[in-house]
Amino acid sequence: MRIRVVPWLVLVTGLLLAGAAGRALWLSWHHMRLMAMEVAPPPPGMVLVPAGWFLKGSDDPEANPDERPLRRCFLPAYYIDRHEVTHREYRAFRKDQAFPEQDADRPVTGLLKSEAEAYARFVGKRLPTAAEWEKAARGTDGRRYPWGDEYETGRANVRPENVTWVDGVLCARVVEAKAGTNLVLLQVEPVGSYPAGASPCGAEDMSGNVWEWVADEWRDANALGFRTGFPRGILRGGGYAYSPRHARTSYQAFESLESTCNDVGFRCARDAAPLRARE
Repeated sequence: MRIRVVPWLVLVTGLLLAGAAGRALWLSWHHMRLMAMEVAPPPPGMVLVPAGWFLKGSDDPEANPDERPLRRCFLPAYYIDRHEVTHREYRAFRKDQAFPEQDADRPVTGLLKSEAEAYARFVGKRLPTAAEWEKAARGTDGRRYPWGDEYETGRANVRPENVTWVDGVLCARVVEAKAGTNLVLLQVEPVGSYPAGASPCGAEDMSGNVWEWVADEWRDANALGFRTGFPRGILRGGGYAYSPRHARTSYQAFESLESTCNDVGFRCARDAAPLRARE
């Protein structure tokens, strides 16, 4: 039996294959151009994340479904704040921002995502996307923490193993002796308190201290893969009262866009500026 080949079907298939190959070639050229482009040094208080590929997500057994899979992603160059935005910095935007002076260099918290976005616009920046935040936190090699694959005490402000509640306050038990137990209050620390936990690009406090808003929004998916329900904001980085598991670079938490918490802060990003050719 002879099979008749429909000419138009062959033509359409050929066009689709040619289009896909052409797009792949264009993307490859575009990525190479972005990686070769020289950009200006980062503005004060920011670090540069160069253009290129990185590993996003996780295939770890402990990873949540929203983290999976581990995959390669490409991003153009951008700048991101070295630290979370502080009370002192936020007061330049909101003059009536009240806080104890000892908290001036601690991250500003308790803001809605819309308030974080308003501040970012005020200073000529924006919130980082979830992908930008993750690349700045882990570099290009898919590490679990900014410094490597294993959690190391002293590199981030996260909840230690030995914790206890004292008069409604979460504390860490650091020294046990016959005379009693010495406790340390778990709290948000001033930015830059954990320089040993800096990421490959030089961003600090990407793990622990406070959760951070990113630009993306999340919707749950039904069995058919369609997004359903109301959008929620995405939080990254973990907080001082959360475990090292929550401080992994691929971990995501979700918060209503109409609410926030006293351990939710943010940092800003900005597109990298190309260097102008010398005349």
